[in-house]
Parts: sequence; structure tokens; C-alpha cells
Amino acid sequence: MKTSRIVSFVSLIALAALPLAGAAGCARAGASERHSSAATTTAPTESAVAVTTAIVAQKPIARALVLTGTLTPNRRSDVAADAAGKVIAAPIERGSVVPAGAVLVRLDRRGAALTDEEAQAQAASARTQQALADTECARADKLFSAGAITQAEHDRAHTQCDASRSMAAAAGARARLASKNLGDAVVRAPFRGVVADRLVSEGEYVHADTKVATVVELDPLRLELTVPEAAVGTLARAKDVVFEVAAFPGESFHGRVRYVGPAVRRQSRDLLVEAVVANPQRRLLPGMFATARLVLGIERRPVVPAAAIKREAETDRVYVVANGHAEERLIALGLRDGDAFAVISGLNPGDRVIAPLVPGLRDGVAVTAPVASAEQP
Repeated sequence: MKTSRIVSFVSLIALAALPLAGAAGCARAGASERHSSAATTTAPTESAVAVTTAIVAQKPIARALVLTGTLTPNRRSDVAADAAGKVIAAPIERGSVVPAGAVLVRLDRRGAALTDEEAQAQAASARTQQALADTECARADKLFSAGAITQAEHDRAHTQCDASRSMAAAAGARARLASKNLGDAVVRAPFRGVVADRLVSEGEYVHADTKVATVVELDPLRLELTVPEAAVGTLARAKDVVFEVAAFPGESFHGRVRYVGPAVRRQSRDLLVEAVVANPQRRLLPGMFATARLVLGIERRPVVPAAAIKREAETDRVYVVANGHAEERLIALGLRDGDAFAVISGLNPGDRVIAPLVPGLRDGVAVTAPVASAEQP
């Protein structure tokens, strides 16, 4: 009996607690709904970025083979002294621009001058002896014709005459050699160029094979290109080269193919080709790495404005307007044409690209992009 009373009491308590639990749950649900509504009301709405666009059009653009290469001097000379002596002057420094024949190094020429003076005197004496011998020969001919001297005496006179001529020739050669040695005491530039290195200083003693300076010709330069074996057949149509260097980003330089190697190199399986590049202002320097395009012909390609291109991590990107949003695309560029670039892949004619780029532009952001009349293809 007691047990049934206890059970009834517990049941009454449970029934009384049910409305309270329901009220608490409703209160929590209401608070959650109010919080969600407040969060929805206070969440900021992202505004669209105002941009201008350009329509990608097709234009005739040069078709090219992309290669890599290195700039080298057109001529390079390690100038040797060609004479022995002590250096008394070296009026050049690295980077000096020198015309052909300019003095690079002067050697002490006093010994060479004395040797030249002696050789010239000996040559003059030999010429005098030759003149005397020629006179004796002429007299011997007359006497022999008159029967006044024998054949042996006539032959002896002509032998002395021939010996005098040989001695005079030898003395003249020694004199010219002495004059050359005297002239070689001044070392001159073999062509117009720039001094790449000065290898001697005043007071040093040099020999005939000592290198005294290095001179390079910077205008024009040569662009050495390595053409893969598979592309060798296209060289017959390739003459012009357009290339870029890291020192002048966004700027293109031009050259013309002049020299083609006679054989494919066995180790690298490529052909060495050289283009001649005008460099009147000497902005380009030997050793610069170049990304070059060997022009093969003309073809129609999509063209994108340079202002639309974003270069990042060695890749080129543009933003295309699609469904009111900016869509980032990776593209591969071809040759430059004025303020635009040919597009090899990544864009199609008729695409609307954002140009110029504006702050806050990223993939997926909403944009407002009216099409200007100047954009019509």
C-alpha cells in the first residue's frame, strides 16, 4: 500500500515538471531565433568592384618558336704584348670604351730604340756595299766583253755582287724587325670595343706572349640560341628573333639570325644558332640570359592588353568577367604587339578581360563592368 502511494506521488511530480521543461525549451528556441535574426541583419554585404573591360579580339601575329639563349660579344680579344719589356703606362680601366688603335699599354722602348738605330745603320751600310758590288759587276762585264779578264775573274765578280745583294737584303730584314719591335712597345686595341679587364700594371715585366688586356665588342652583340633537334627543320623559315632579358622587364629586343651551326651536338641533341643584335647604347651586356622567340610566320591569335596581365610566380594571369564576377585565368603569352600580347592558350576571342587591374580584385569577387564602345572588336 505504501509503495503504490509513493509511485503515485512521483508520477504527479513528473507531470508537473513537463510544462516547465517545455517552457524552457521554447524560451531557448526563441532566443536562438532572435540571435540568428540579429546576426543576419548585422552581416555586412560585400559591394561589387567597379572595373573596366576589354574584349579579346583576334589579330595577325607572328608565330614563334620559344627558345632560351645567352648574349655574347660579337668579338673578344685577349690582347698580348708581342714584345718584351717593362710596363711604363697602362692608361685604361675596366669599362673603358676604346676606339680601334687606342693605346692599351706602353712598354719601356729605350732598348728597342737603340736596337732599331743599330739595325738601320747596318742596313744602310749593306746597301752601300751592294751599290759598290753592282758597279764592280758592271765593270767586269765590260772587261770580259773586251777580253781583258778571264771567265774565272768574271764569275768571281758576279759572285761577290750576289753576296752583297743577299747581305743587303738580310740587313734590311733585321732593320724592319727592329722597327716592328720598337712599334710593339705600344700595345693597341685591335678593334673598337670596351675593356673587359686590365691584366698588367706599371712596373711589371711582360714577355711577347703576355696578355695585357681583354677587349670585347658590344655593338653589335650575338645571341646564342640552342634549337632542339625536333625544331631544326623550321630554321629555314626563321630570320627574325624577338627576346627579353630580366634586366629590362616588359621590354623587347630584336635580332636577326646570321650564323647556323653545321651539326647537331651529340650530347645535348640541339643546334647552336647565333643572331646578331644591334646594341648602340650598350644597354645589353654579354652574359645576360634571354628568353627568345624565333619568328616562323604569321597566324591569327587572340590578343590581350598588357594592362590586363598580372605576372605572379613566373606565370601570367588575367581576370575575365563571367556572370557578374571576376574569374582568374592562367594564360600563355606569345609575341608582343605594341601595348598588347598574343595569347597562345587560356583565352578565346570575345572574352571580356578586366583592364586595367584595380585594387581589391580577386577570383570570385562581384564586379560591375560596363562595356565601352572602344572595346568593340
